[in-house]
Amino acid sequence: MTQLSFQPAFDAFHTVFRFLRLRAVVEAVGPLPYDKIRILDFYLLFPHKIQDIRLTQKHQKFKKLSEKYFYMKPYGELPDSRMLLERMGPMQVAAAQTLATRSLMSSEALEHEEVRATKAALPPELATRIEQLNESQSDLMEFLSILANDYPLAGDSGLKARTGLMEHRYDAI
Repeated sequence: MTQLSFQPAFDAFHTVFRFLRLRAVVEAVGPLPYDKIRILDFYLLFPHKIQDIRLTQKHQKFKKLSEKYFYMKPYGELPDSRMLLERMGPMQVAAAQTLATRSLMSSEALEHEEVRATKAALPPELATRIEQLNESQSDLMEFLSILANDYPLAGDSGLKARTGLMEHRYDAI
């Protein structure tokens, strides 16, 4: 018996859409390291895993988002979070390069492992869909903005260490 299942984590088109959703965070916070966008994308797709992040005391309330968005947990078993993010990597690269090619993300910044939004406008139907979805998940988008703004990427107190999604021990601080 052959069984097919769809996993958005491994779909480049879905990744493009998620990156476009995160564009609002980049516009609000400013240019971000590419690895930070990868981590934000992971929690946008898997918000039920927010409970695993080592947050500061003032942000502990956001762990409740894991319960609220538990319905988004995919059916079936997934690899551990670190392996899952690693497997998502090629789709994230393809999405970032596609957005840079379409001038929706700065290609110069991307060459320096940074994500910067451009002033290019999205098609109205797509912009409306993204705005509606971001508004319906405004608490999740607020949390991702806080992660982007209040937590550095590297070091023992950075997102790599706090999430356990990436190696941080050899980061230059």
